[in-house]
Amino acid sequence: MSHGNIVLRTNISHGDTEFIRDIVSSTGFFRPDEILVAVELAEERLAKGKSSGYEFVFAEVDGRVAAYSCFGLIPCSLISWDLYWIATGKDFQNRGLGKLILRKTEDIVRDAGGKTIYIETSSKPLYKPTQDFYLRNQCELIANFEDFYAIGDNKLVFCKKLF
Repeated sequence: MSHGNIVLRTNISHGDTEFIRDIVSSTGFFRPDEILVAVELAEERLAKGKSSGYEFVFAEVDGRVAAYSCFGLIPCSLISWDLYWIATGKDFQNRGLGKLILRKTEDIVRDAGGKTIYIETSSKPLYKPTQDFYLRNQCELIANFEDFYAIGDNKLVFCKKLF
């Protein structure tokens, strides 16, 4: 687990859009267009509130936003949720923050009546630590869409059952 004072929060403020940009950028995993999408989801939540369909969990370490998740109920489903983003800033990785954020996300989904969380990621070798993270956290690989993001870059879908 991380050293320092860790605070989890679910409220989002305007300053969080820059924290999200910084966190996602620092990982070295995402293209500029993907980083823009991460920020847009936060902006959508700020503009529309809960009706945006996007929920957030932030982890602060000693007052600094270090990691976050973005998730939401899948439209037209009563029990299935998507985990759109989960990311830990480069300076805070390998301290257990991802697991902490994932557990809090699961608790919120479960409390809202959710039974399943679906998670998509890339099959590229760069994403092997991400894939391993999901497997270590009892997520099951349930689908592999070949050449989805690009030739040789499959979409992997993981599922976490909450019951």
